[in-house]
Amino acid sequence: MDNLTAWVDVAIGLTLVYLGASLFVTILNEYIAQTLNLRGKQLYDSLKTLISDKDVQAILMKSPALRPFFDTNRNKASSYLDPNILAQLLVGGLADPSVVGDTVKQVSGAIEKLQDSNLKTQLQALVRTAGNTTDTLVAAVSDWANRSLTMLGEGYKRNLQKISFGIGLVVAVGFNLDTVALTEHLYRDKDARNAAVALAVQVVEKTGEEAFQKCMALTSPTRKEDASCAPLMGLVEAVQGRNESLGRLPIGWPPPEFRKQGAAGLVSFDPLVWAIRVVGWLLTALALSLGAPFWFDLLNKLVNMRHGMRKPEVKVDKESK
Repeated sequence: MDNLTAWVDVAIGLTLVYLGASLFVTILNEYIAQTLNLRGKQLYDSLKTLISDKDVQAILMKSPALRPFFDTNRNKASSYLDPNILAQLLVGGLADPSVVGDTVKQVSGAIEKLQDSNLKTQLQALVRTAGNTTDTLVAAVSDWANRSLTMLGEGYKRNLQKISFGIGLVVAVGFNLDTVALTEHLYRDKDARNAAVALAVQVVEKTGEEAFQKCMALTSPTRKEDASCAPLMGLVEAVQGRNESLGRLPIGWPPPEFRKQGAAGLVSFDPLVWAIRVVGWLLTALALSLGAPFWFDLLNKLVNMRHGMRKPEVKVDKESK
């Protein structure tokens, strides 16, 4: 039982480090995505793919809210588009006043005049199944646009995960976050395990699921100022600066003083030593690419599991003495 508890504590320690490091990767990701406007460019490409008809694009470009998404300069594109506004402008823009009847019939008549394309086929299907009112048609177009843009945006998520792996590898090497060394040290050093577990329990108790989601939705500057995000930001600083709770772990350059081999071990040219170290960095980078939400959820589960593994207290009956 004690050995099982030790391994659970090792898992908690690793998860804690991964959470802190992945939060740091998230901050770097946000900075890179904002600087390069990756989300805006992805939305620009997705919308151009979704609204492929040039005539329909021209209609939507009359709106100041949508013009940047069809401009040739993708850097100006916003990173968010309300699908309901897109649907309203699309339905309203397509309505042909020369067609006799209500708005739905006017939109249907305009769609029939479009060149054959996937967009025309989709809009024809929506008009046939949406009902006879403008509101139901707008709702159907909005839902279609939202689902389509989400699917087209999967490429952005895949690219972001690749970027996260690259940043994670840089962070792993930069902070010397070697999964192999961390696992071995946590298992052998009980004091290091206890310190890591104590910090993990503190983070879990002070940061609920709702607070975590709120913090992840904030921008980096706002996140630092929000009091509810303090435990998470403190964990990031702990991984960066190796505070008292993580000071016993083999993190950072040069190696901590507790390593028996000292600084000489760092510059060792033993191929096996470096091969193991590189494997440890790669494992860390893969772990960080999973994202902070994954590690926060796992940390909660592991801490709850450890609470359930506590030995029951033996109560002594004073009268029996």
